[in-house]
Amino acid sequence: ERQTIVEVSMDMWSPYRSAVERHLPQAEIVADRFHVVQNLNRAVTKARRDIQRDAPADMKECLKGSRWVLVKNQVNLSEKEQDKLALLYETSADLKQLHQLKEAFRDIFETDHKRDQATLTLADWMEKVRTAGLNALDPFLKTLDNWGQQILNYFNHRTSQGFVEGMNNRIKL
Repeated sequence: ERQTIVEVSMDMWSPYRSAVERHLPQAEIVADRFHVVQNLNRAVTKARRDIQRDAPADMKECLKGSRWVLVKNQVNLSEKEQDKLALLYETSADLKQLHQLKEAFRDIFETDHKRDQATLTLADWMEKVRTAGLNALDPFLKTLDNWGQQILNYFNHRTSQGFVEGMNNRIKL
């Protein structure tokens, strides 16, 4: 039965990957896109905290309550949230750049790329991050280096854990 498994989608936890590599060597490992973006959102959140902590008082006030505006998909922002984002863009060039990079990364998954094109687009994105000098994204770049092939495997069949995660949430409720 194990030999019939051709693909495994997972979050990016090394013991999962090790277990699949050991027991299902023929299976292609796919890093779940939700968990990849969640990892990026954590880096954006940490960067926002660092910027907010070191900001002058008036800037701190503007940045207060901005986490969801930065990590929520921009296309899903309400008009009020879009106004808040515009104010953030005016207030902090670093947060503007972080948010735009986050959205560009999300767009890689939203675009109907094949793996070869996604590989090039992801490499371009990583280069933009490196040249931007946003050290807050360094841990995420390391994640991409460590899980890059499994992340790119998503573009082979667009497999994700969405259904399973949804079922788990229903069970929890």
